[in-house]
Amino acid sequence: MCTIGAVFSDSGVYTFKQCDLTKPTKFYDPETRQGRLPYKAFYRDGRPGIWAGINQAGVAFTAADAYTNADYPATDDDVNALFKVYELSVSSCATARDAANLLQDFYRNYVSSKGVKGFPAPDIALHSDRGNIIFTEYTPALYNQDPVREIVATGGFFASTNHFRIQFDAVDYEKNHSTYLRLGRATLNLENDPSKNGIYSLLTDGYYGKTELSICRFAQYAGEYYTQATALLVNLPGLVSCEYQINNNPKDNPLKKCTSALVGSLSRKPAVAGKSKRRTK
Repeated sequence: MCTIGAVFSDSGVYTFKQCDLTKPTKFYDPETRQGRLPYKAFYRDGRPGIWAGINQAGVAFTAADAYTNADYPATDDDVNALFKVYELSVSSCATARDAANLLQDFYRNYVSSKGVKGFPAPDIALHSDRGNIIFTEYTPALYNQDPVREIVATGGFFASTNHFRIQFDAVDYEKNHSTYLRLGRATLNLENDPSKNGIYSLLTDGYYGKTELSICRFAQYAGEYYTQATALLVNLPGLVSCEYQINNNPKDNPLKKCTSALVGSLSRKPAVAGKSKRRTK
């Protein structure tokens, strides 16, 4: 479970992810990779694609697990395919709109090993550039509505944890109150300070103590979630870069800058994204 979001500030946009897992996982320093565009790729053990990233055009990506009341099991092959498309959305797309469309098409058209069309598990994703923050929610449960819904923000900020905001069947508070508590604290931090400093405050927020209920999470018992890595993706005029910490939490291991920035000459403010290629309800 994670806390993700983006903030328009300093004539650009800052995108962040706090990555929380239950099992110790090895995270790696971001690498500069070459796709259709050069990009910073954040990898961890166990997955073939990125958990966060940003490219030379300033398109940034983060995602979070979506918890629902129903159970939608996905195989390891399914999840690996999803992580590869996460990376493709950053390595090949010059706008957040194109990147979101690519991922949304994957959700709809993926065919599992069982021959079922549509990705088998719910998901939450966020793409940003200097013009748009595009927040996508996907569910395989149709409930007579579109399985892909989105929110497009062109100012201010947007934050998410692990429950649906616009899709049906968000996990009940009683079953997972951490996701609701963390979103409340994330929103409060950014309402008080919608800036890079506000993001720092959010990422180190320990309002509920050293527990898995805080944004900066600590496990008190086996099987609880705790923070293991953090990415802050920076897209400003003339600068595309990142800050991060890995294999720890930002309270005990403050974020550091990437060793090299991506040249920001390709980063520009796109037009307003508008609707996705497929209209959602």
